[in-house]
Amino acid sequence: MMVSHHDHHRHSAYLLAHVDAPGFSQSQQRRVGELVLAQRGGLRKVETSPAQETFARQVLCLRLGVIKCHARGEVRDDALRLVRDGSQALVGFSEHWAATHPRTLYLLQEEVQAWARGGVLKLSLGA
Repeated sequence: MMVSHHDHHRHSAYLLAHVDAPGFSQSQQRRVGELVLAQRGGLRKVETSPAQETFARQVLCLRLGVIKCHARGEVRDDALRLVRDGSQALVGFSEHWAATHPRTLYLLQEEVQAWARGGVLKLSLGA
């Protein structure tokens, strides 16, 4: 079986939600499927779940991890830091890091816009 690279997150979410996975309940499988679906693209495809703050935090962490590893190069553990204050989340980084990683910074800016369009969390960036 192969999963298409096009909309891989959608295909993967379907497989995870419907596979026979011993040790996981159906609700756990659906939850993992929703997380995988939310890893890329807009947040509207999982509209009901990001309204739940716990799920929204999980999605945010997963999406930030995907962005951090997007270039598939060596990434220092301390390159980015996430600070949460209630429904506000701040991704911090040094100005030097931002200057040397413009593509990752662009993806982070796109992520801020995605969370501004929907979701219970508000994301901001800071150096």
